[in-house]
Amino acid sequence: MNIQKLPILLGFNLLIAAADVILLSRGITSFSNTVRIIIILVSVIVFIIGNYLILSSAFKKPVVKDKANADADDFEEAFKGWKGMNTPYNRQIDQALRQIEQFNTRREKLKTLSNDNTFDSAIDEVQSNMFSNFNRIINRLLIFDKNDNNDINRNGNYIKSVLMTNEQYLDVFRKFIDEIAMIGDSSESNSTLSLQTITESLREIRINGETDKFEDFNG
Repeated sequence: MNIQKLPILLGFNLLIAAADVILLSRGITSFSNTVRIIIILVSVIVFIIGNYLILSSAFKKPVVKDKANADADDFEEAFKGWKGMNTPYNRQIDQALRQIEQFNTRREKLKTLSNDNTFDSAIDEVQSNMFSNFNRIINRLLIFDKNDNNDINRNGNYIKSVLMTNEQYLDVFRKFIDEIAMIGDSSESNSTLSLQTITESLREIRINGETDKFEDFNG
């Protein structure tokens, strides 16, 4: 259950109770008995439907719905949702959230180095790799068996491996930004050379990382 939904559940029920007290108190309102019965019936219906919707969402496991067009905010929302779930991976989820924050910060730094879209391809390259890994992490959060310690450990090792790969992506991204800043010139030749460097570095990390993950998945 997502414990972050508990304040919402409590607040909703307190609101229903307060509304009932106000609307049904003879010292405050002068509704007829028929109206009072209608108010009670409506209150019961709202109570049942509201609690059902809140509780069903509390037990629903967070996912990124539109993976193809997901942005950093979508993954941040999903991971924050998992923070409230009963999983043994809260430390890894915190790391994923920090990685999203670091990616956003470095993306903005790179954008300040150019007045045009010179480096958008580099940003897209890092984002594509990292977001693909975030999806892998969420998939593992969806399938782990909380009653099987071996499964918990196996999926935990997988998630740690994916996060480590993302750390490498972020490090390449940082070095790329440093390189662009030292160039001091966003001319086409320099930006093309730098983009080629980051693309090759990310591809090498991805290939090595996916080999390890494939072995882990079938282990």
